[in-house]
Amino acid sequence: MTWLISKRWDIVLLCIIVIGGAQLRIPGIPHGIGFHPDERHMVMVTNDLPSHGMNPKSFAYGSFSFYMAWGFSRLVAPVWREAATYDGLFYSGRAFCTLMGTIAIALSYYLAVLLYRRSVVGLIAAFLMACNVFHLQLSRFFTSDIPLTTLCLISVIALVKAHQKGTLWSFLVFGVCTGLATATKISSVFLASPLFVVLGLTLIKEWPRKDSTQRFLKVLAIIVGGFVLCGIALWATYWKGYPRVLKYRVAQPAFLIPLSIPFLAGISILLRKHSKALSKLFACFSVGVLVFVLAEPFAILDFDTFVRQTREQTSMVRGIWRPPYTVQYERTVPYFYHLKQMLWYTMGWPVFAIVAIGFLAALVRVAVDLLDKILRRELTSKQVNPEMIPLVFVGVFFLATGYFQVKFPRYLLPLYPMLFIFAAALFANLSSSSKRAFTTLTPESPAGQDPEKLVSSKPLMAPVDVSSSPAYGGPHPMEPAHQSAAGALDPSDAPPQATEPPDATQQ
Repeated sequence: MTWLISKRWDIVLLCIIVIGGAQLRIPGIPHGIGFHPDERHMVMVTNDLPSHGMNPKSFAYGSFSFYMAWGFSRLVAPVWREAATYDGLFYSGRAFCTLMGTIAIALSYYLAVLLYRRSVVGLIAAFLMACNVFHLQLSRFFTSDIPLTTLCLISVIALVKAHQKGTLWSFLVFGVCTGLATATKISSVFLASPLFVVLGLTLIKEWPRKDSTQRFLKVLAIIVGGFVLCGIALWATYWKGYPRVLKYRVAQPAFLIPLSIPFLAGISILLRKHSKALSKLFACFSVGVLVFVLAEPFAILDFDTFVRQTREQTSMVRGIWRPPYTVQYERTVPYFYHLKQMLWYTMGWPVFAIVAIGFLAALVRVAVDLLDKILRRELTSKQVNPEMIPLVFVGVFFLATGYFQVKFPRYLLPLYPMLFIFAAALFANLSSSSKRAFTTLTPESPAGQDPEKLVSSKPLMAPVDVSSSPAYGGPHPMEPAHQSAAGALDPSDAPPQATEPPDATQQ
């Protein structure tokens, strides 16, 4: 069984899972055209874009999905003339969502490997994503939930890499994906919670105890000065008259959003000498705002409509405004209703049980690791368990969304990749523990054939130490120490082991 988790088969198995997941989703594209009410709305808005000057005039959902479906339909129009028609937009939008859903399968594998350094965890997580009936169903409809899930997944991956390596590129990728996610659905604002966690951990490490007051005053002066200059520029712009863009008179609060981009970038540049963490944060903000403006420009140009419809949707989910299709959620219990839907419908009780236990196990690991580093005063010298990042996102998103009076199960779809990764970690750990016990208790088991040692020399329950990653000069996280230069993982390549039974204290 060692070949199932050896490095040479990782990509092959991942490709099989991804292709299999795509095969489950693609045949459903023509099924049930027009049945989904949100899908009909999105197709109508997309179809009317040219006649309205590309203004969707509907901001219940972000504009990014509209523009992507419209662009895809124009791209395939030379091959299929009906792609740009009303009926054809159903297929174009569904094809876009199917592609985004398939990408999420591969990204689940990637995030799991980043967190646990074990490919078997990634393969299990990708398999759970590929076979989940809820994700599969929504991948065959033209709605905003699947693109939002994939963009949130990329954002969490970027934050994990930013936590592990601290590169500017990781923060910029997070800014781009968060800007696109916000232009897809406003609920992506909860991605700010893990961002500030990463920022706080980085500031703790880089902020010196000596001359901290003087450095703090310089940083504060740069930030306040940048915002003051931005306010002066906004006042000067409106003192000369309301600016007009594409025949739209831009409201002052809306114009502040694109106007802040160069000032945020300037603050980022000036902060490089004083705080690299804050410099990367403001660079992330500037890129995120820029991408949001490009992906949803009429949120700025048609600001009044955007604000009015956003407030309507906020009032709807809070139960203040109750249209007929939300009456079904009267007298439903917050949080428990979503858990019930996961238990019986969107996951099924066997998967839900593993997901719940896996989430709690990850929460305990992070809490113990964080408390240990605080008591030992090692927060400034060692990396915190990276599981904290998806845990914070899952916790904040669930606490905020699960309390809504309107409780569509698809609201929690962005959490599914992270939940499946926690479940995969638990399943892999239980499997490896049983294999070790079986190997120890069976006299016929040959030495050196423990399949887990071919993947990782670290236990799953231990926090990941990124000092052994390639960025710190250590071995590749998916390479065992005894791997040959050619990269092959074969049981025969393992160093000979002693014939004596292992010490019982090491089991």
